[in-house]
Amino acid sequence: MELQDILDWTFRRHLNPLSWYIRPLFLLVLVYAAYKRSWKGIIITFVLMMSSMVWFPEPKKIDLQMKKVLEFEQILLSSPVSAVLTIAFMMVFLGFILAAFWKRSLVFGLILLNVTLVGKVALSLFFTGENGWAPLGNTIFGLMMVNGIGLFIKYRNRKKRRGIDI
Repeated sequence: MELQDILDWTFRRHLNPLSWYIRPLFLLVLVYAAYKRSWKGIIITFVLMMSSMVWFPEPKKIDLQMKKVLEFEQILLSSPVSAVLTIAFMMVFLGFILAAFWKRSLVFGLILLNVTLVGKVALSLFFTGENGWAPLGNTIFGLMMVNGIGLFIKYRNRKKRRGIDI
């Protein structure tokens, strides 16, 4: 099996919406591991998050917008130069997010997560036009989870500082 065959197989499975919606869950675990300063947790979660795109079967019905976005991502990853630049860009953002939570800066970490999640949709719209709306559902899901949990933690921490039980 050649590399292109593996990439095609991977992207066909990644068209399953479940592979998109599971990512924010891993993102939460990833930032929690960073907050707890667990290298082991970060590495294991990152590997699981990256492999999750192939956990689900190919969808019976394909969302054409999702397909166009993934085709663009596949084009980005098929050229060595754009693949390195794309992966480096993603890793830098992820590094900043993990560093913020490692330093226990909840507010800065949440700002970076929000910028990253909204930026994903913005870049998808910029590069694929109307098809860029495809990741909006899982982005909103991710934003609600990340911000909801972040606000809960901030509220809980504020209550703890005041000595109030919740």
